[in-house]
Amino acid sequence: MDNLTHSLVGLLAAEAVIRVRERKAEPALAPWTRAVIYVVSIVGNNLPDLDLSYSRISGKPFGYILQHRGYTHTVPAAMVFAALTMSVVFWLSKRREQPISRADGWLLAAVALASPLLHIAMDFANNYGVHPFWPVYDGWFYGDSFFILEPSFWLVIIAPLGFSQHSKAFRVVLWLALGVALVALWYRPFVPRANAVALTVLSLLLLFAARTMSPRARLLLSAGCFALLAGSFVLGSRLAKATVSARARTAFPNAEELDIVATPTPANPFCWSVILVQREGAEYVVRLGKAATFPALLDVDACPADRDAQPTAPLVALDVRSENRLRLQAEYRVKTDELRTLARQRCEVRALLRFARVPYLTSLAADQTRIVGDVRYDRNPGLDFSDVRLPAIQGGCPPYVPPWLPPRGDLLAPE
Repeated sequence: MDNLTHSLVGLLAAEAVIRVRERKAEPALAPWTRAVIYVVSIVGNNLPDLDLSYSRISGKPFGYILQHRGYTHTVPAAMVFAALTMSVVFWLSKRREQPISRADGWLLAAVALASPLLHIAMDFANNYGVHPFWPVYDGWFYGDSFFILEPSFWLVIIAPLGFSQHSKAFRVVLWLALGVALVALWYRPFVPRANAVALTVLSLLLLFAARTMSPRARLLLSAGCFALLAGSFVLGSRLAKATVSARARTAFPNAEELDIVATPTPANPFCWSVILVQREGAEYVVRLGKAATFPALLDVDACPADRDAQPTAPLVALDVRSENRLRLQAEYRVKTDELRTLARQRCEVRALLRFARVPYLTSLAADQTRIVGDVRYDRNPGLDFSDVRLPAIQGGCPPYVPPWLPPRGDLLAPE
């Protein structure tokens, strides 16, 4: 997820901790401790992205795709972050002569640990994936539920909670972010007009209602809306995948289903980009399309599409439908042995396959080069961030390759 979303989830979590603490414990929470809870929660929800500071060690593009969401997005790293955070908190407490009670110290420690774990959970929810249980298990986990940047989350967190903030500067920042989110809703290529209208009206209603509410009521309103919205995306993902799987069994009876990647369009839990990954005899096959989970409201042909996309993968047209719920529009296939052979011969490919959930490769060009990449992020005719151009002769291998298990190990293993 984007860092604004992580920060806002940290704000929501801090509000919940503070309201519960003030309701159930005495004495009252000291203003300095209250401020520390906000800072620890918001900063902690961003700490795992510190891996961006060293990702270049593996070179382009391997540094980003292998090091980002790497070691710092794990449970052991969350524990280290919590310990370092609490060291800073106690040092500042002593330096500023702001004592923290034993009970509040434990509360802060819980927030310090939960915050990076929340970051990992939010990152798990999209199609990029995480591997939180390193070094015990190096495999990837994918939630396939949220778009990487989801403005509707900004709306339901900021609109109610903005009124509860005491800092004028912080309120201004929140209102600016709310404005950006509302503008993003009206970016027509991706958000249907009806969704933009509904979410804009919802934001205005939340603002109107929250003005006169108590801080606790605002928290309940924000948390409830966030949970409802997140739940609708999670449910939509499951419905989209079930639709694809059911149609695949009848349309491609000789194919083995390996994976289904589902990605919602922004601010829209009813429309999904889907990628069906299969093995069909001696071939690896990828089929791409769209799914509508509530066709009575928005059928598949009305779902937004990235019309500017010009993928590098050698796709061929396909037209497989399931009433007004599903349309598979393109297909990519290659001999499984060709992918395996290339992985054995080229260390760059082996490194890429530790990330690529839906790998593809192009045919040899006139200069004997070819491109290997990931269909999930293949949008431009040139190199996207997950693409590698292989020279005719292998150069140096990427350094510091992490031990992540290849997502498509089911294809790479010899039969």
